[in-house]
Amino acid sequence: MNEREPQASMIITIANELGVTPNYLLTGEDDQPKKTIERAVEKVKDLTENAVTMISSYSSINVSAGFGSFNEGVTKPDGKEPYADSLLQSLRVNPDKCAVFWTNGRSMEPTINNGDQLLVDLNRNQIKGDDKIYLIQHGENIWVKRVKMKWDGVELVSDNKDEYPPIAISDEDAQNLQIIGRVVHIGKSLV
Repeated sequence: MNEREPQASMIITIANELGVTPNYLLTGEDDQPKKTIERAVEKVKDLTENAVTMISSYSSINVSAGFGSFNEGVTKPDGKEPYADSLLQSLRVNPDKCAVFWTNGRSMEPTINNGDQLLVDLNRNQIKGDDKIYLIQHGENIWVKRVKMKWDGVELVSDNKDEYPPIAISDEDAQNLQIIGRVVHIGKSLV
């Protein structure tokens, strides 16, 4: 037989292409398969950490961080916004049950500024605790406020209390109050 030994440079080139060591190619002995698996796991982690989900957005809905804003007939999303899957997982939200809105006004400063992006969990539409921030609809008005349950109704509370007093809603009127969802993330612009 006219067999030739491969050149060392060729073995190194092949090993590099396969992601193994030259020793593994020649002898089959090495912990290289374990390292290859570890590298593959790291690549999968990198991919999942960088994965995003597109969330339905409603830029045409005027969410008031003020005294209220009129919205008529807007019921369908008009866009999509990317959110990192890792963030959505850490917030423990179902992306299919979330929506993105933008604020208009200063009543929730310093927590929420004019133009901030709000990620709202539509599944969390029951008031639980007095310190959470919700998207609330009353008639054609949509607000972003903290909600306090009172014995005689509901109070919508702004963080900017000096300029925006609480909005009292009677028990009877509160029957028409709809909790759209809880704000779970605030995206801020730094410019």
